[in-house]
Amino acid sequence: MAGTWQELPSNCTRDLGLTYLRCARYGTALFEQCLLWGLSAINTCAQWADEGYSACGQWADEGHNECCDWWPCSWACDAFYWVAHWVCVFFVWVANLVCILFVLIFFFVCLIVTIVITIVCLVWAWIEVWFCLSTANGGTAFLLTDRTVLVQECNVWQATRRWWRLHPDENGNYFNGLWSRAADSHVARLYFASAVLADGRLIVAGGEYSNASGLFTDDETNRCEIYDPVADTWTEIDPPASSVGTIWSEIGDGASTLLADGTFLLGNAIDKQTAIFDPKTTAWTAQGDKNRRSSEESWVLLTDGTVITANCYGHPKAEKFVPSSHAWMIEADVTVDIVEDASKEIGPAILLPDGRALYVGATGATALYTMPATPTAQGTWTAGANLPMAGSLQQGTKDGPGCLLVSGNVLIGIAPVNNVEGDYLSPTTFFEFDGTNISAAGDPPDNDHEPFKGRMLLLPTGDVMYARENDDKFYAYTNYGVPLDKWRPVIQTCPATIVPGSTIAISGTQFNGLSQAVGYGDDAMAATNYPLVRIRNRASGHVRYCRSFNHTTIDAAGATVTSMGVATGGKVITTNAAVPADLELGDSDVFVVANGIESLPFGARVVGGVEIARAPGRHEGNS
Repeated sequence: MAGTWQELPSNCTRDLGLTYLRCARYGTALFEQCLLWGLSAINTCAQWADEGYSACGQWADEGHNECCDWWPCSWACDAFYWVAHWVCVFFVWVANLVCILFVLIFFFVCLIVTIVITIVCLVWAWIEVWFCLSTANGGTAFLLTDRTVLVQECNVWQATRRWWRLHPDENGNYFNGLWSRAADSHVARLYFASAVLADGRLIVAGGEYSNASGLFTDDETNRCEIYDPVADTWTEIDPPASSVGTIWSEIGDGASTLLADGTFLLGNAIDKQTAIFDPKTTAWTAQGDKNRRSSEESWVLLTDGTVITANCYGHPKAEKFVPSSHAWMIEADVTVDIVEDASKEIGPAILLPDGRALYVGATGATALYTMPATPTAQGTWTAGANLPMAGSLQQGTKDGPGCLLVSGNVLIGIAPVNNVEGDYLSPTTFFEFDGTNISAAGDPPDNDHEPFKGRMLLLPTGDVMYARENDDKFYAYTNYGVPLDKWRPVIQTCPATIVPGSTIAISGTQFNGLSQAVGYGDDAMAATNYPLVRIRNRASGHVRYCRSFNHTTIDAAGATVTSMGVATGGKVITTNAAVPADLELGDSDVFVVANGIESLPFGARVVGGVEIARAPGRHEGNS
């Protein structure tokens, strides 16, 4: 059953300074582009002058060599070519000066336009504040473990350093939620690697575009930073280094994923290098090089802890990362070509509840990968359903979002494709894949854009948030179906009495969900395979979330280890939950949510006294 699209609250601000900055950004963006074009044009003028000067000299030398060798003919010929050479040189340098003068005039006009825009914005900002017309556009979004949605603001086709948090209302409803400002990041980056860590922090690395140089350009930055939602601070960290200690000079839009042990695997978009970041030690460790560069790839964490990828450079080849050996191995070739050769682009890849990995192609095809019995063996690829046509036009996804729904289907956005490198076509139309077939899902009102501008995020309510670059409307895909009961997290132990302001431990199974759930490709990774804890007061019906962190399990050796895998089955997972200090007292129900699927309620009482821990293994609290 297809769902419906419902609008989420827009992010309006009455901050006069911020409103002015948003408006004035049109002027500064124009000025920056003029400056970049002007510098490039001046370099081109200088290069043309140098080439012209060289051509004049070469022409004069060749003419001189053809002169007669008897006087006065030789003298006259030499004089002619000498004069002609300097006339030629004079013409070249005059033309060069005219070229530079034109650039300077153009630059001056840009400056005047920028000043005019700035003045207009000073007036317009007051109007926008009065009528609350200034709203933040969408960008990459993340679900934090306290239930807030952290969204990067994009503006004027560029990323900004500004971030916002969407809070659900007192009933846990995001459609009636409110926005608040988060701290600014150090770098404005667009199309970057990222992951929410097991301790609740967010890591972002690299960026195809950034302002690290001072201007927002396609600089493939190597800058990395971590956001701490408790302190509301961003902290820069060193970029990775090679096995011999050479710092990566670029990361760009490197592919990435969080591994089952909670470490962050990152690929370099420019070459074959990969590295792992350990959040506990805050250190990078070089891993084995990939067989092919990771640029444009979609990485999928499998249930055995390995990471599969279809190669975009060298398609239809594939390879797999095996954490136990810290190395990449050659996988079986993809049986159908899903990579657009001209652009080397591919769509999202999502792990399905049955353990297969769905790859959405940029060619009209899809592919399904099935895991082998042992991690170091090769799996198998099969062709999936062909993507629907748009009239006579083939459709696919050249970078774009996908999301596993709680029903087990996958929501994808596709658009026409034509195997032309620079062509990213619109509109984006939405479909559900049910494991076999693809059916229409309906479209949000703001689908008049290319797929790469959209972002999906699975909310703890099961709704799928849709944010779009440079658009201030947010929507959610809802009312589409329900999960199977066997997919639900199961609470086994939980305190019978909960004290506001305390930290509790909750244990059970399937706390990491069946998949990382949210995909895109190499540009926007926002997996949600971690437990969220919510408490609903039985009397008022109010819903409050606890901040969950440090999800762990017991390994085969009996050691406590981080748990960020998928489809963990009967493994007992424990998460810590920081209880809000102002939590309502009284009889309540505790839920654990993973990938939008909630557990059955576990009864507890919120009191102001001393916490009484429930004995392990007792389930009387379920109701």
